[in-house]
Amino acid sequence: MARSGKGGAKRSGRGKSGGGKQNLRKVYLARLSKIFGVREAQAERLASVQLRSSIRVNALSPLSEDLILQKLQEFGAELQPIPWCPGAYHVLSDKRALAESSLFQEGHVYIQNASSLIPGLAMAPQAGERILDVCAAPGGKTAHMQALAGGEADITANDAMKPRLKKLEEVLTTFHVDHTRITNFEGQFIDRHLDGGFDRILLDAQCSGEGMLDVSHPNALRFWSVERVIKMSYLQQKMLTAAWKLLKPGGVLIYSTCTFGPEENEGPVSRHLKHHPDAKIEPIDLDIPGRMPGLKSWDGQAFHPDLRHAVRIQPSEFLEGFFVCRLRKTH
Repeated sequence: MARSGKGGAKRSGRGKSGGGKQNLRKVYLARLSKIFGVREAQAERLASVQLRSSIRVNALSPLSEDLILQKLQEFGAELQPIPWCPGAYHVLSDKRALAESSLFQEGHVYIQNASSLIPGLAMAPQAGERILDVCAAPGGKTAHMQALAGGEADITANDAMKPRLKKLEEVLTTFHVDHTRITNFEGQFIDRHLDGGFDRILLDAQCSGEGMLDVSHPNALRFWSVERVIKMSYLQQKMLTAAWKLLKPGGVLIYSTCTFGPEENEGPVSRHLKHHPDAKIEPIDLDIPGRMPGLKSWDGQAFHPDLRHAVRIQPSEFLEGFFVCRLRKTH
């Protein structure tokens, strides 16, 4: 999920060698220990999970769900239903074979990490609504939102990185996503380019991508630093402010990241609530294993108390680290 600059930790910055690597690792694990409320050894295990994939049966496919499931069974795919997401399954068999099959190549099933199902479910899009996906590439969440809306939402799929637009277009075409236009604007300035009045907005924000890092690899932290986490938090705040301007009164905005740092999660949302009295956090009613509430504070900074309604996902076999918060524009 190095999505539209999300996972930027994999793209820029300079690592350190020798003792610097060890110090960086120590800083990283100490932060995770504090965030998860566990000992450092357990934090290291959580940051070293070998993630497995899941699939979503594409409701926009011309084939019925029953027929797709029959074809999956004939293919020999071993699947385990995901209780909190209808039509989604954990893949117990070889993901690579499934990725090479016509079931995926022709857009009947979408292969993804199960955590990325949460933003669409939290949004609960409806037919006929105007929806904006601010950082849409490669397109999995856009496709999921349109499937949840029965194919009848009016979606603007935006991404700031021009090279990623081709992949976004390919995914939307392959997975039968209609009523969608693609735009190429920077998220922090998107309010300057689009007309407002969106019913729902997804800001799956650019982030440092800590939820995807595996510290069992020696170079996992080569692009990570606290300084970069803080730098990303300023960008996220600007993106959140810009997106909020495009949301109509009564509308819903989902803010999500695939990272752990409170500076990138609770921090931007808490500051947003402080400066926008029309913003209210709503609970996310999903019974997801390993979910935690948002943090109350970090480094002496108290967050808005309603951030307890946000969802933090601890890494596990099928779920990468994730943060999701549902915001309602009250007036």
